[in-house]
Amino acid sequence: MQPAPDLPTTSRATDLGPAARRPAPGRHVLDDQIERALRARHPLLYLHTSEEARAEQALRRVATSAGVPITVWSCSGGLDGDDSRDDTRDAAVALDRILTQAKPGLYVFKDLAAFMGAPPVTRLLRDAYYRLRDVRHAHLVVLAADLDVPSTLRHNVFLIDAGPPDVEELAELVGQTVRQYTERQIPPALLREAALALRGVTLDEARHVMHSVLADGKLSLESLLDAIREAKKTLSVGTGFLEYVPHERGIEEVGGLARFKAWIDDRATVFNQRAVDAGVPVPRGILIMGVSGCGKSLCAKVIAKIWNVPLFRLDMNLVFAEIFGNAEASFHRALKTIEALAPAVLWIDEIENGLGFSENANPTQQHIFSAFLTWMQEKPPLVFVAATANRIESLPAELIRKGRFDQVFFVDLPSEQERAELLRISLRRNGAAPDDFDIRAMLRETRGWNAAEIEQVIDAGRIRGIRHKRAFTTQDVLDQTRNVVPLSRTMSEQIQALRDWAWDRATPASGDDVDSLDG
Repeated sequence: MQPAPDLPTTSRATDLGPAARRPAPGRHVLDDQIERALRARHPLLYLHTSEEARAEQALRRVATSAGVPITVWSCSGGLDGDDSRDDTRDAAVALDRILTQAKPGLYVFKDLAAFMGAPPVTRLLRDAYYRLRDVRHAHLVVLAADLDVPSTLRHNVFLIDAGPPDVEELAELVGQTVRQYTERQIPPALLREAALALRGVTLDEARHVMHSVLADGKLSLESLLDAIREAKKTLSVGTGFLEYVPHERGIEEVGGLARFKAWIDDRATVFNQRAVDAGVPVPRGILIMGVSGCGKSLCAKVIAKIWNVPLFRLDMNLVFAEIFGNAEASFHRALKTIEALAPAVLWIDEIENGLGFSENANPTQQHIFSAFLTWMQEKPPLVFVAATANRIESLPAELIRKGRFDQVFFVDLPSEQERAELLRISLRRNGAAPDDFDIRAMLRETRGWNAAEIEQVIDAGRIRGIRHKRAFTTQDVLDQTRNVVPLSRTMSEQIQALRDWAWDRATPASGDDVDSLDG
């Protein structure tokens, strides 16, 4: 059996419009997805979700609302309420029983996906489609965590691709869990923050997170958010090609780049669900291009730190390696996973290589690039894309134009003022006091250097001091500068070409004039 991405389907919760994301009080998005499929009289449904208990509860609510009975089948218990002598634990026997009766009702089969490839079961499911479509309020639902449908059934099965729990579902669960800890006094505002932060995790995962927080007495917002970030990290590990990147360095670790910092800081208060609900424009993404070693990757990392959301790096090499299956299917799964993890920052490093922009790109790369452009236009509001690029001349115009990214920043070699700031940052990182060093002497020797090269010589100076069992000095650093040939010297023509290309295509990330390549 093969995955069936071309099945007719309802939208996931993340793809629905604002009205669909706000169901009536006491109802949830999944309930509405199921009801729409029933109103269209689809007799054979495939409810794709890993949350079996949540899906069954939604199906029971819908059945109660419609006034129809619900019957549940499992391979261990057979059809519930069946008193016949036949062993309805056999999938074919159970299906035949449903077809023989052909009565109105919701027939939910939990474990059927594992048996759908068997010819008798496939035949009975096709029969179910034709037999039940003429019976009002009769629907057979296959409930499965894996999307695996025989090709012979693809035109008969209607797919309901269940999204993650909505905020109201999570808020209900948070409230139910808190009520079990009567000795804990938690402000209502914190409960709402918990529900918003838990978006993207399953109800079971949310329950475990809340129990962990409440049992340990960690009732601060920061402790709660830390626990939720850890849960989301675990969720991303299962994909293989999404890597959780911890918050290790803040904006104080970024030297210079004043315009970039101001842009990020200005938007720190609007990347949240409250802003979305209020209709405030939420930042979509930025493209950071420029000279290698000047801090583009660090810029992508600090965005998540400032906005207090998790950061995930998409490893396109693993996607194209097809270790986890077809490359296009893996890429699609990565995008759906990051949607479920929202609010989050998706970091795509060296996007020009990862998405195959060259003219020689193979059809798979071209399809993935097209899918990415479409997704950038239609993605949920609380997924922010931070992409970096070195070979900016390879970037196609359709990627750079407004509507894909909010801003395109160009990161150049640091100016003298920025280099002084980078030197101080690197010295502090190595446990030294900047005032104890001759910054001016270091600036003379590092003219035209990038951030990575400056950090390298400070690290090397410290190692030299350790080798001699003493604190490192200005001279230790200056001695190391003689061993470095800066990129601005070995690739001066390429860097100047980058500057020329970015002159009227990108916004300088720095607020200062950069160092010249001359001299």
